[in-house]
Amino acid sequence: MTVINMLSLGDEGIAVADEQVSGDIRKSNIYQKLRVLNETTIYGGSGPADFIMHIYDLVYNKLKEESRNISLREICEYTSNLIISQKNSFKDRILISNLGISLDEYITGFSVKLGKPIADNIKTKAEQFASNFDEQSKTEILIGGRESDKFCIYYINTYGVCIKGSIPYVTIGSGSDESQKILSSYIAGLKRNKRESIDKVEGLAKILEATNSSARINVGVGGTLSIVYITKEGVKIPDEDRCKLTSEIVESLSLSLIDRELSYDMLRRLIFEDDKFEVVEDEFMSKVKDWKKLNKILRGYKL
Repeated sequence: MTVINMLSLGDEGIAVADEQVSGDIRKSNIYQKLRVLNETTIYGGSGPADFIMHIYDLVYNKLKEESRNISLREICEYTSNLIISQKNSFKDRILISNLGISLDEYITGFSVKLGKPIADNIKTKAEQFASNFDEQSKTEILIGGRESDKFCIYYINTYGVCIKGSIPYVTIGSGSDESQKILSSYIAGLKRNKRESIDKVEGLAKILEATNSSARINVGVGGTLSIVYITKEGVKIPDEDRCKLTSEIVESLSLSLIDRELSYDMLRRLIFEDDKFEVVEDEFMSKVKDWKKLNKILRGYKL
């Protein structure tokens, strides 16, 4: 369970993700869902954590081995092909170990070993194994980076289909429904010429508002949010304390407990200007209209 949001500001981009990872009966807030691929490219995925990291490692190592500059589209197409080949490889092993037939034999319906068509009951079982694997390994990948002097976002679905985003944002994961509402409403409210160059502080506030809202109402989304800021100079990853405080500032703005201008100034200083954390934290606590109320809300009390 996940939410990963990416937003293009024009020539720069922002990515935000939660850190919660869930199993059948357990959850934990330990998973780093946003990963750096190279100096200006970020990777994030929703689905089985081990498989997502397996794909990431393969792509990352491939990029390290390359002597030439690989375009963002090439990176995404390579990732797409990896998802397809790795899933087919896993299916092949499952079918061989359980039914004694390969994936190719299942697809063609002919057993090379036996030299005859595969029996209908074996084909039915093979289809069930393949379908169960597809269901359990549903995966979505977002890759964001610079392309032609713009920050672009590519979406890769569970079948390896790679699509370049046509709007400034993309959201994936179980929390994407709630994030979609907030981000689509925000973009729709901008004039067309403004969508090509979104103010970075306002963009940060909106993408955090969307992620906060997803964490509030979606099962499996939570923990301390992570933020990545991507520019032509490189990828910037604020530390955990800055991400936490930034999220709290946006939450207080959503609750109308702090002025918009003040909150935006604090966001700028925390994420884009590297002002001292303690200075911004103290100012935040002193400027909130009702710190006692906000403190209780952030600690989970009902008012």
